[in-house]
Amino acid sequence: MNSDVIEAIPIPAFVISANDTLSSANTAFRALFPHLQIGRSYLTVFRQPNLVTLIEKLRSNEQTDAVEITVKRQTDDSFRVTGAVLAESDVLLCLQDMNETAAAIQLRQNFVADLGHELRTPLTAISGILETCEDDQEALAHFLPTMSREVERMKRLVADLLTLSRVESNLKRTPNQNVVLQALVGAASTPLAVLAKEKGIRIELAMPDDPIHFQGDADEITRAVLNLVENGLRYGNEGGVVKVTGRIDRSPKSPPNVLIEVRDDGPGVEIHHIPRLTERFYRVDNHRSRDSGGSGLGLAIVKHIVNHHRGRMTFDSEPDKGSRVTLVLPLEQSGS
Repeated sequence: MNSDVIEAIPIPAFVISANDTLSSANTAFRALFPHLQIGRSYLTVFRQPNLVTLIEKLRSNEQTDAVEITVKRQTDDSFRVTGAVLAESDVLLCLQDMNETAAAIQLRQNFVADLGHELRTPLTAISGILETCEDDQEALAHFLPTMSREVERMKRLVADLLTLSRVESNLKRTPNQNVVLQALVGAASTPLAVLAKEKGIRIELAMPDDPIHFQGDADEITRAVLNLVENGLRYGNEGGVVKVTGRIDRSPKSPPNVLIEVRDDGPGVEIHHIPRLTERFYRVDNHRSRDSGGSGLGLAIVKHIVNHHRGRMTFDSEPDKGSRVTLVLPLEQSGS
């Protein structure tokens, strides 16, 4: 097979000759298997019965589907193999890396399992209450607040899932609205006034007098700030303060950014939890998080919003010293 043709194939590809030796390979294949030399038997690396069967079927002109193989290197790498027979029983094989696909499948399976667990708790509580009330109608009034609280948890979970899905679907669209930071922070803080009063925590906004204009998605940034302030209220200490500050960072070493910082004086988070805080349904304290009404998706939503804006988020916290979350968003979007 012409070397220019096999080199043009964008995924790892190689040719097995009639005597089962490697006769040619493209750069992508050689990068994966640098020790497999031209002229050597492919079986020295690919000891895979299903791969042997695929080659035999191709040479016999039998109809065959792609096969999957696992190659043991530093990790177990999975590949989907497709092939075509060439002249003189040579076989062209192409490898499609399945590691990202496998990781995506595992992520989806974990997500479904976590979601099932999150829904099972309120549904179990409601089901138990209904069974109790079947035998004791007078107990219904006593359990109504609990049922209402569990229903609200499920409604919040569904709403957060829809928000997360909507943000993920917009990741390839550049957010290009002209927004004003002060207006967004105000819109995010106002709905939380009731919760702040219930918790005995004050929301303090520290913004410049001059409006800060930048490019972004107004609804998304409002939601991100709301989630961060709400976290500060739910997990902060009574009598404390959740402080929101905003400014433009014009560092000479990078393009100008908008900085949004949300700080609380609550119990804080131990350092080993911080890398996992933006995982879906991850909770530092499951019991406390559920009692506070959180869905476990708040910071995951913030992370996706920041990614959509080509920004970054930092989280600083120490036990008994509160937490500080900083969003760094480009002042101007450069396109998708």
